Amino acid sequence: MSGLFFAVLLVLIILASWSRLYGAFERATHPLEYAPQIRAASQKFGVDPTLVAGVIYTESRFGHDSESSKGAYGLMQLMPSTARFVAGHSGIRGDYRDPGVNIEMGTWYLSYLERRYPQDERLALAAYNSGEGKVAQWGLRPGFRLRQIPYAETRDYVRNVLAAQKTYRRLYGPELRGG
Repeated sequence: MSGLFFAVLLVLIILASWSRLYGAFERATHPLEYAPQIRAASQKFGVDPTLVAGVIYTESRFGHDSESSKGAYGLMQLMPSTARFVAGHSGIRGDYRDPGVNIEMGTWYLSYLERRYPQDERLALAAYNSGEGKVAQWGLRPGFRLRQIPYAETRDYVRNVLAAQKTYRRLYGPELRGG
């Protein structure tokens, strides 16, 4: 009987160690920077902070000076035209290349898109990636299947943001919500 007890104990120790190692690995691969800015912008504009973190992770892997080949910049990969649109409609001022301003503008834009597509967050994410005009052309309705998005890049983007959001919710949810 004592041999069985020690075998079970050993398995439990191994599982506990593995769980800690896996958690550390996930935190290393899914860092959380700018938590106060994410939390403040999310509260201000009514957007789930884990969604904002998921967008930042997918867009830039938290690289504040990331720039795409198309000219999108910063943590949330804002195009200059999008930054001008947000500034004109939100009253947010400042250089969109500044990390704090970038988070605030990107979060405002997410809230704008969520209001435009209230029945399906995936439509808001598709519009964040491809633009509102493209989403309107596609004629997608709430409850659509991801495979109905004609652009593989946008399909993958929506899938990746939602997966990252789930990870950020599990790893940092209370911290991002201020609890």
